[in-house]
Amino acid sequence: MKLKKTVCAVLCAAMLLTLFSCKAKLPVFEDFQDGYTDALPERAEDGLTLHCFNWTYAQITSNLQSIKNAGFKNVLTMPVQQPKSGGAAWWAFYQPLSMSIGDSSCLGTKQELKELCDKAEELGICILADIVANHLATTDDEGKEPDGTPTVSPQVEAYEPVLYNNRNSDTDGNGITFHHNKNASGSGSDTQYYAYGNLPDLNTSNKYVQQRVLSLLKECVDVGIDGFRFDAAKHIETSKDPDYPSDFWENTLSEAQKYYKEKTGKDLYVYGEILNAPTARDLSFYTGYMRITDDGFGDQLNGALVQKDPEYVLNATFKSSDPGDLIAWVESHDEYVTSKTHFTDGRVAKLWSLIAVKKGLGGLYLARPTDEFTVGQIGSYAFESESVAVSNRFHNRFYDAETYESADGSCYVNEKIKEGDQGALLLLLGTVDTEKTVTVAVPHLEDGNYYDSLTGNKAVVSDHKAYLQFGANGLAILTRSKDLHPQLEISDRDCSFAGDKTVTVSVKNATEAYYGFGDGDVTAPVGDKAVISLKDHVTDGVCVLRLHLKNGNNVYDRTFTYKQVELTGDKFNVINLDGKYLDGSYELYIWSWSPGRWSKDYTIEDGVMLVDTTGMTGFLIGVFEPGYVIKDVNNWDSNVLKQSTDIKGETLKEGFVDMSGF
Repeated sequence: MKLKKTVCAVLCAAMLLTLFSCKAKLPVFEDFQDGYTDALPERAEDGLTLHCFNWTYAQITSNLQSIKNAGFKNVLTMPVQQPKSGGAAWWAFYQPLSMSIGDSSCLGTKQELKELCDKAEELGICILADIVANHLATTDDEGKEPDGTPTVSPQVEAYEPVLYNNRNSDTDGNGITFHHNKNASGSGSDTQYYAYGNLPDLNTSNKYVQQRVLSLLKECVDVGIDGFRFDAAKHIETSKDPDYPSDFWENTLSEAQKYYKEKTGKDLYVYGEILNAPTARDLSFYTGYMRITDDGFGDQLNGALVQKDPEYVLNATFKSSDPGDLIAWVESHDEYVTSKTHFTDGRVAKLWSLIAVKKGLGGLYLARPTDEFTVGQIGSYAFESESVAVSNRFHNRFYDAETYESADGSCYVNEKIKEGDQGALLLLLGTVDTEKTVTVAVPHLEDGNYYDSLTGNKAVVSDHKAYLQFGANGLAILTRSKDLHPQLEISDRDCSFAGDKTVTVSVKNATEAYYGFGDGDVTAPVGDKAVISLKDHVTDGVCVLRLHLKNGNNVYDRTFTYKQVELTGDKFNVINLDGKYLDGSYELYIWSWSPGRWSKDYTIEDGVMLVDTTGMTGFLIGVFEPGYVIKDVNNWDSNVLKQSTDIKGETLKEGFVDMSGF
């Protein structure tokens, strides 16, 4: 009964808040003199991170300007090591074959990673690399050694011969390189055996293993990486562990931090995946080296939206006493992949605002994959929506400001106060009436005019009350800046096309909006919407579309690149396949999904693979050793060295697939 009364009280308060119509005459203020210009924080640790899940290096590079405009300081890549089977599926990146940057990865080349880092540095963005140091690839879900520990994939030997040849015994004086302590007790139950996915656990106390990990970290720093996420960090022991301690972190991460500091003069930004609580040890064992993930914080915030009660936000607890030790998210890639239901984009934006506004807390925003989790395809551009970007920009503007949290009825209030500047994030959890002016208590804001960064609506603050109209989603970001940011929607981005191609461009909140091609002038007006034909603007097979949007001091320039291709014959075209796969250096097979079978039902003409896809629902290309013969064509062959992503759906209908980068 007590809970029901509490909920009732909250709902009543929400009704009073949202139904109050301002009839009293408000004082008239002149606008503040506001000289603020949007900027990313100088330090990676002061910014927010976009997880570009399943993106290639080239895709990240082409979207860096949009990422910056959305206010993200950091970008997290997929694991950069050589992935199992080339990384055709997302999980293969978490089964690495090497302790070096991948030389044959679906993400791209080492040079493309360097180009990404170089471009990011120009824009003030930091690139973070995901690192898998706890385990390497296995043969399959069932493969076991005689002692019951997972079998190491033979593919590891090509990249890490010492690690592979010493996997079960010391053959050359480097020590056993994989754990065989399946029944370890105490803290060893976390660190000596990885119980998830039948993955072989590296002996991270072994000096050679440590050398290989440090070599990888230094290699990443050398190409321009500014930080790391350590996958499964909880399963790597520390020197403080009561059972099976080691100096792994001192000899790898600490040395990499020194190396980075010497090269750049800055601090390496690092966090580790610590899901749930470590067994028989404290989180401080890790926070001395890195930030750690707070996997439960976002769930608590969701309770505020479910119950429409801001007290849930105010009472949410952190995993550590210092939010500066933590990284939180609305959803992680693991949660998204395994969940059968997902939040709407609007709900994600609200929850993200509550993470972005928390002082000291690191935030990780998932750029969602496609429904098929296809590597090399961007599933969603919600990260650049204004409902996300305004929270990021507010964070960047006030990350070091004094913070005051409170609740007024069903409205959560987060005020930011710093010398010469003030603002507030308000999230109305109750019913929103966009036609009503409501009051919200803002105990610390100076009287004057503020503007909602989402709607442009003016909010008058008088006597510690803000009088404003909320937008439909109930989120208001109040600052002294009046100009809105231009918003862009485009139907197709950075793709290949055959014949003609038109793209539709829609613009909001822009006082200027123009487009142009290549090196020409960007002077053609967009208006609110334009349908743009590409075929007459192709040079050497490429059309470069440039857009310029502006509103006051807020400028948004974007470039999109489209490749025109000529199709061969009347069969499905696989174009731009690397010549090394066509010259006999490897054996190529097609795996058809309907029915499931291997075949060589293709021909090669002028460097194009032609596939008869009649009756197919989809297929993929498998790369095998030269001369390899598949004996059982009706079953999957795990000896595949590399496989493409699934080619199906709209791609099949288009009649071609561009395999650049495979």
